[in-house]
Amino acid sequence: MVLTPTAVGAGVFLLLGTLTPLGALASAFAGLAVGAALALHLASTLHAGIEETENELRDLIDENFSETIYEKNKLETILRYMTDGTVAVDLEGFIIHANESARKILRMTDDDVRRKGYDDIILRFTDDLTLAAILDDLESGETGGSFSYGGATYDVSFGTFKDSYGDDGGVIIIFRDVTESQELRNIQAEFVANASHELKTPLTSIKGYAETLLAGGIDDPDMSKMALDIINKEVDRMKRLVNDLLQLSRLDANRQTWHMRETDVIALVRMAAKKQGVTAGGKRQQLNLLSKDKSFVLTIDRDRIEQVVTNIISNAIKYTREGGRIDVEVVRDDHWLYIVVLDNGIGMSERELSRVFERFYTGNKARSGEMSGTGLGLSISKKIIDEHGGHIVVQSELGHGTRVVISLPLKPPKNAEDSQEHMADSNA
Repeated sequence: MVLTPTAVGAGVFLLLGTLTPLGALASAFAGLAVGAALALHLASTLHAGIEETENELRDLIDENFSETIYEKNKLETILRYMTDGTVAVDLEGFIIHANESARKILRMTDDDVRRKGYDDIILRFTDDLTLAAILDDLESGETGGSFSYGGATYDVSFGTFKDSYGDDGGVIIIFRDVTESQELRNIQAEFVANASHELKTPLTSIKGYAETLLAGGIDDPDMSKMALDIINKEVDRMKRLVNDLLQLSRLDANRQTWHMRETDVIALVRMAAKKQGVTAGGKRQQLNLLSKDKSFVLTIDRDRIEQVVTNIISNAIKYTREGGRIDVEVVRDDHWLYIVVLDNGIGMSERELSRVFERFYTGNKARSGEMSGTGLGLSISKKIIDEHGGHIVVQSELGHGTRVVISLPLKPPKNAEDSQEHMADSNA
């Protein structure tokens, strides 16, 4: 029979238990041993639980911290690359944050952001958007405004943000550059007004002479002929205006059809000048074509470029006095072909020169001594040349003539190549 240490221990306690008072003392020690073991077990279990909970809390904190950092970085990136300027201001007027766009719009330096209040910055541009004014607007339900500075226009929107306790912590102000859209709205409004005026003028004339005929003027052969002749001219003028408006609309909407083909530019310019020769001859003007090349082939839309050249030569004839001279020259270098129209006419002032490409601008009709056109010719010409990848420049001095230079690239623009490929596919 083999006795284990446990059995031996138990036997010892049983033996001591029969002895008094040694037995009582042994029993007491046994109880203490069991309690200590239980306490140690409970402490160990509690420590393990606390450690596990601590690890879980640490993981949760790390996860929440990572998400907070991620959201912060994302928000900072969004604000950094926003084209709209964003400024956060606390209720005491100190700038909490200003993104890069806001710093550019409001001309703020890092030192401005650190040391100056919001009002110090905004008062450089307007006194309508101070913090007090914004808070008053918000209280009355207004959430935006605008201001202009240095030729630019800005729309401004604002609203309050809350702090960690749910109270108003300050104001977020957003600045948006609307200069281009405002200019576009102004151009559209001006375009409609000018088009209406240009159409109203011939319509008024037509109605007036029609009423004259109806009132008995039709019985007067001379009056009838004069009235019908004016009505016919005014109808032609309206027709030209409508056609120009339609073409300009197509060009603006990129709906113009381009027929890009290899074309002899010298022959094209010669033909355009020849068509205007009768008009120039009527004013006893010299119209000369100058070119070292007999011919030169370029990929262009023949009809559209002829339209441009014809328009430029026609303007030169119109604004050159009788007996004047107009030279049309074609030259080129390694990259460009130039069509130059030079006249010794009445020229233009600096103010007129700055407006020549404006729609409906017709120059000084009194000085030209002739009925003006639609005022759309140069606008259309510029768009046509732009589509060919070229440039059109007008140089002039009052009383000393005008020089117009049309530049066309020797290498066809991409839309020309695409057009040729499309035509080749269609022919195949």
